[in-house]
Amino acid sequence: MTLEQIVDDYVNKARAKTRLTEYKREERDGYTLHRISENDQFRILDHRIAVRGRRVMWVWRNQDFWPTDELTDVAIADDDLCSIGVIHGGNRISGVKFTIGPRHGAGVDPDNCLPFVSDYLHLEAHYRIEDGAMKLNRARIGVDFLSKNGCTVKARFLRQSAVAYRNHGYLYRASLGARLLVNISGKEKIGLDLPVQLSDSQVKKIHRTVMSYDSDAPSDWREDIFTVRREQ
Repeated sequence: MTLEQIVDDYVNKARAKTRLTEYKREERDGYTLHRISENDQFRILDHRIAVRGRRVMWVWRNQDFWPTDELTDVAIADDDLCSIGVIHGGNRISGVKFTIGPRHGAGVDPDNCLPFVSDYLHLEAHYRIEDGAMKLNRARIGVDFLSKNGCTVKARFLRQSAVAYRNHGYLYRASLGARLLVNISGKEKIGLDLPVQLSDSQVKKIHRTVMSYDSDAPSDWREDIFTVRREQ
């Protein structure tokens, strides 16, 4: 199934109220915006899905975990499916995440509570507060969530300065030093350049943009923090 088919199915189920959902639709700035809220008494989920010409452009999510933390992220569906988000609660931001994968890596959520899940990612990177700074805590490349395969570059007790890994027809070469660099070749060629530590101003910029993301928000704001370079 394509990302569009997966999201269409999710929206139709929300409109049919097969779950405890509230649904609103509006047309704005050339987009169709689907707004879906759900409270299953365990967590509160709010989604905004922007569609233009039947193509999914981005999906915004706010997920409220009891008792204190929230996850807010936006998945931007360009050539790639790229997600940027923050974990926050009260006056603190405790985490930042960045993921990127192919559009065809989107899958159906078996619990039917998310518009889609990631079955395959080129990279997932998670930052957490450590010694008062937002540092890279975990990074994996070529992650197949269905087969549970993937290569860990950084974890709590693991740090690989250089690694090569093949999965799903892609060759990944990653190096971890002053920055995390990943080169992907195969069906497409992509270069990724990520910091190993985010400054306070970068964290605030990510939080501000993700929290207020809307149809007219620029999709290239991330380029001075998380660089994605596509090669022909």
